[in-house]
Amino acid sequence: MREWMTALFELGVAASLTALAVLALSLLLKPLSKKYAYLLWLAVFVRAVCPFFYTSPFSVFRLFSFMRTEGSQLTVAAGSGQAVRLAGILGLKSAGEGAAAWPAAGGTLAGGGTGAAAQAGADFGALPGAGAGEALLTALLCVWAAGVLFLLVWGICSWIRLRRRIALAVRAGDGAYESDQISTAFVLGFFRPRIYLPAGLSGKKREYVLRHERIHIRRRDPQLKLLAWLAAALHWWNPFLWLAFSLFVRDMEMSCDERVLDEIGAEQKENYGEFLLALAAPAGFLAGSPLAFGENSVRARIRNILKYKKRKRALVILALVLVLAGICLCLSNPSGQEAVSIIGGADGPTSVWVAGRGELPEASEEEQLTAIVQLWAAAAGNRNADYVYERLTPGLQARAEELGIERVPGAEEGGEILTMGWSSPFLAGTPIVKLSVSEPVTAEITYPGLTSDGNWWAWKDYIALERTEDTWLISEWERREFFSITSYEDFREAYEDWLPDYLNSSLAGENTAENLVQKDIAGEDPEYYEETFHTPAAALEWALHLEGGEAETQMQEEGKALVAYQFPDGEIEARMVQPGLSEGSGVWLPEAVVF
Repeated sequence: MREWMTALFELGVAASLTALAVLALSLLLKPLSKKYAYLLWLAVFVRAVCPFFYTSPFSVFRLFSFMRTEGSQLTVAAGSGQAVRLAGILGLKSAGEGAAAWPAAGGTLAGGGTGAAAQAGADFGALPGAGAGEALLTALLCVWAAGVLFLLVWGICSWIRLRRRIALAVRAGDGAYESDQISTAFVLGFFRPRIYLPAGLSGKKREYVLRHERIHIRRRDPQLKLLAWLAAALHWWNPFLWLAFSLFVRDMEMSCDERVLDEIGAEQKENYGEFLLALAAPAGFLAGSPLAFGENSVRARIRNILKYKKRKRALVILALVLVLAGICLCLSNPSGQEAVSIIGGADGPTSVWVAGRGELPEASEEEQLTAIVQLWAAAAGNRNADYVYERLTPGLQARAEELGIERVPGAEEGGEILTMGWSSPFLAGTPIVKLSVSEPVTAEITYPGLTSDGNWWAWKDYIALERTEDTWLISEWERREFFSITSYEDFREAYEDWLPDYLNSSLAGENTAENLVQKDIAGEDPEYYEETFHTPAAALEWALHLEGGEAETQMQEEGKALVAYQFPDGEIEARMVQPGLSEGSGVWLPEAVVF
């Protein structure tokens, strides 16, 4: 669902930007024939439904720094061109045992959420819990579907009403159908479009209208109009699409008028204008009927007719060149703004956006290094072995197996793929990077992780970076896992930048604390829950992976306790609460920690 809504949003953004570009190009073509602008508008509706195009250094989307190319697809990247925001990682489902929402900034256990963890939340944005996020997405999807359904029903009902009005139309000798129930001429139909005329229309007026409507049919205008209307209906919330549709139909009609004048002679334009005025459709007559063409927008069309004159061949060639160039600009994705796909999640690859190979144009070296380390940290945290391996120096690549990157048989015979690490715990928060740009360049990366039983874990990477000709590579890499903490020094190193938030985090759409409470109430493994969660000290050891220390518990008001945990080299103090006390659960969880 998230992928569908993201794709729809990105298509809408691409189509909106294309509409603005076409509007600007059509102003350049204004002195020339409307048929050129009419052709340009088609690019808007193609962009609205098709995400895949070729790349080009001359794409109009190079003007917009937030547009990126991933393969053959145009996508939207959050942030500016001088800073990488890892928006694509937020809310990512890991390739581990499940998916977890990002912890909310400021709601951490570390009493106020200061430090790097809170800064990461402020920098990159925090998502609500997975349950709330999915509920919001579901609501948005329902609203979108209701809007599309309403427009489709409205269009079909309007078409049916119009069909009933012409049900008794009689075919004339020239192939048109006549009816005394209509006051204007129009074309109706998709597979076999027909011309319908008011009864009694004759002479020059009949000649003009037949020429006009037959040009529509020859150019496949009924089919193009319907497809454009469907694209606009798909993006019914987007005013740019409806503006584009209105101008597309207007330019379609005007270009058809100009074609008629080419056939009958420009000297007949006053007579032709009178014909348009006489056959103007009543307001709203064809509203909602994307299969019908009538004589609407008459005033603008008459003005265009009176100004029309046949252009010289040189101007025609120039106009065609501009139109072709405009279509190429609008239908190509920008090269040089490619995305690097670094994360293989449960729902497919997620991308982080950079310009080129990880470098940021017009960015300082520190900004570039920060972006590169953030990219690598996201890949390492999600165990994307291919990306991690690619960013290592040859010396580290030679030690890949020692570092946890293994080659295993691939799907193809004789082929191999790279894998790394364990499947659990999986990354469940933004990796926290502490960068030092002094020589040598080093970084400390903290990874918040979760397991399927709702237990938070932490591990760290300590890396050094080495400058190559065009980028930076990882030249040193050491990993440390804090799965068993037996000293105050290790506790500070594991949690000084980040602390688990059991009360506000979510796992697979369920609040972590609520999930534990419900399992306790349901009597799942009662011995385990009693030993692990029903005393404040044991629950603290389970939640923060403490071992070997001595705990002293001070009970406070009902459902609250203060636990002092003494390591050989220091002490921490934790405030413990019972989130499910009113429901009959004895589960204790940490609310805040001071160290």
